[in-house]
Amino acid sequence: MPTLLKIFIIFIVVTSSGCQLLTDIHSTFYDTTDDSVKVPAKFKIQQLYPLLEDSTVYSSMSVKQQKIICEQLKSAYKIQKDWQTAWLMAYSVNQNFTCLSLVDTLNILTKIQQQQPPASPLYWLNIHQINLLNKLSYLQSKNKKFKRKNKLLKENLNKTTLQLQDIVSKIQALKIIETTINQKTQ
Repeated sequence: MPTLLKIFIIFIVVTSSGCQLLTDIHSTFYDTTDDSVKVPAKFKIQQLYPLLEDSTVYSSMSVKQQKIICEQLKSAYKIQKDWQTAWLMAYSVNQNFTCLSLVDTLNILTKIQQQQPPASPLYWLNIHQINLLNKLSYLQSKNKKFKRKNKLLKENLNKTTLQLQDIVSKIQALKIIETTINQKTQ
C-alpha cells in the first residue's frame, strides 16, 4: 500500500506540473507583448487577403497569360524586391516551374522566409513549401543519377550483347571448320 501511495503522489505531481508547463508554452505562443514581432496582426491579415485574391486570379489564368504575368512580376521584382511580388511568382504563376526554376523558387521562398516573422501565417506555409521543394530537388537529383546509371547499364548491356553475338558467330565458324576437318579425315 505505501508503494501505491508513493506512485499516486508522484503521478499527481508530474501531471500537475505537466499542465503548468503546457500553459506556459501556450502563453508564449500567444504573447502579444513580444517586441521582436514588428508586424501587427491586423496588418498581416490585411496584406494576406489581396495577396490570396491575386493568387486565385493568376492561378486560374491560361498558361500563356500566366507567362505574361510572370514576366511582369519578374520585372517588378527586379525594380523593388518586395515579398508580395516574390510570393506571387513562387506560388501563383509557377505551376510546373514555368515561371521560376526549382532553384530560383527555393531562393525566393528562402528570402521571403527571412522577411517574415515566425508569428506570420505565411511563415509556416513557406517552411512547408521549402521543405517540399528541397525534397523534390533531392528526388530530382536522385532521378538524374539513376537515369545516368541506367544509361550506362544499357550501354554496357549493348556492348555485352554485341560481344556475345561475336563470340557465338566465332563458335559457329569453329564448328563449321571442325566438321569440315572431320569430313576430310574420314
